[in-house]
Amino acid sequence: MHFDIKDLPYAQFEKLGLSRKDVLDMKPENLASMLSGNRTSLMTLHLELSGGQRVEADVKLSLFRNPDNSLSIQVHPVRAHVRNDIGATEKEIEQLKRGELLLRDHTAKNGETEKHFFQLDPETNEIVRARVRDFVVPSAIKDVVLSADQKERLRQGKVVELETKDTNQIIRARVDLTQPRGFTASAETPQQGISRSEGEVKPPGPKR
Repeated sequence: MHFDIKDLPYAQFEKLGLSRKDVLDMKPENLASMLSGNRTSLMTLHLELSGGQRVEADVKLSLFRNPDNSLSIQVHPVRAHVRNDIGATEKEIEQLKRGELLLRDHTAKNGETEKHFFQLDPETNEIVRARVRDFVVPSAIKDVVLSADQKERLRQGKVVELETKDTNQIIRARVDLTQPRGFTASAETPQQGISRSEGEVKPPGPKR
């Protein structure tokens, strides 16, 4: 899912202490993340509480579409503890705390049950989710073309190893909902081990 910059709810941003100029002057990666249905990185905002009181808080922001097709802001504050709002078992919560990706059925508010990715955002302690069918697997990562089998492995939440021709590196790619772009690719050489890690691809659907 992608949103148009002209449809941003600027009146709601103003309640968070962000003018229209502040929004448009955001870090490019944060603005791009919101417009693609994902979350920003952590930012410090002055939030207005009921009663008019304003407090300073570290949060992430995302957008969602209302039934009338308008957009609204969702605020993701830093939590002291993990809130289990997906009915995860104790074993699954421990997996999430270890940074693992869960792939299992989840029943949405509309009653539909389908496969979702789940992962814990270690910065906010919130469980992030994304529908598997919303996740678009790229045709190539770091100029390495993916086979049909490799694409399917990524859709299943598995790690895929890709070998580059020019740099003699091995790329380990996997879904990572904690990244603003929703994807992580780590490059390593056989002798040196992992050399870097960065987001590669945006899943099109919201992560809430």
